[in-house]
Amino acid sequence: MNKKTDKNQNSQQNDPQQKKHTKLTKKMIVTMSICGGLLLGAGGTLGIMASHDHHEDVIAAVQRKKANKADIKIDQQAAIDKFNEKYKDKQINEVKLEPDHGQYVYKIKGFDNTNEYKVKVNAKNGKVISSKTEKLENGDKKYSLDPSKAISRDEANTIAEKAAKKGSGVEWELKQETKNKSVWEVKVTDNNKTKEVNINATSKKVLGVDNDH
Repeated sequence: MNKKTDKNQNSQQNDPQQKKHTKLTKKMIVTMSICGGLLLGAGGTLGIMASHDHHEDVIAAVQRKKANKADIKIDQQAAIDKFNEKYKDKQINEVKLEPDHGQYVYKIKGFDNTNEYKVKVNAKNGKVISSKTEKLENGDKKYSLDPSKAISRDEANTIAEKAAKKGSGVEWELKQETKNKSVWEVKVTDNNKTKEVNINATSKKVLGVDNDH
């Protein structure tokens, strides 16, 4: 009886079809394991990204609560003048006013043929907080902004609050998106909800209202 059983086992081990089936099964197991690992990894990455975005939203909300709009003492042009004092004869393409470390700060960006220039100005006392220069990346196209041709921040804020229906403007960004198009981006908050309103800075047309994530 044992000899017969051993013979059958040997026969199965030497069977080419059986070996082929075994190899395919192992290959399928390995493939499924790899796919499972990739899916788990992707899920973990997405989870980390979502957590990171949520963390940034929480930080931004805290900064907004700490900052006081009544402390905005200098106007946009005064902040631009500070940029021009630091970097002469540079073209400006973006002016932003937002909470930063519990206070409102102007962030002005400019450029020339080779570099991008950034200056932070305290919106309360007009002091330059920081400045830096970075090399422009290949293909990074910039367009010159003329703030005098755009509606004021106050007017953009009024339009944005009306478009959002509820809430108060807390962040403002004026930028030149294309050669012939400048845009105001205004963030309007209502309790813990924030909407971003995009406005054509010359025609005053509301381009979109999006929930800020």
